[in-house]
Amino acid sequence: MALKKGTMVKAIREKLENSPEAMANDTRWSSYIFETWGEVTDLRGEYVQIKFGKVPTPVIWLHKEQLEEQSA
Repeated sequence: MALKKGTMVKAIREKLENSPEAMANDTRWSSYIFETWGEVTDLRGEYVQIKFGKVPTPVIWLHKEQLEEQSA
C-alpha cells in the first residue's frame, strides 16, 4: 500500500485486535475507525497518523498494515 498525506483509510478490525498497539491501549475501539474513512495527516516509518472528520476526536496513530485504503 502506497500511502501519502490525504489518502482516505479505515482500520481493519482483524489486524488491529491482538496487535501490540491494541495491547498498549484500551481495546474498546470506537466503531467509527472501522466504519468511516479517515484522512492520513502524517507518516513516520511504518506508522500513519489518521484524522477522522465525522466525529470530533483526536488523531490516531496506527501501523500501515492495519489500514484499508479507499479505492478510487
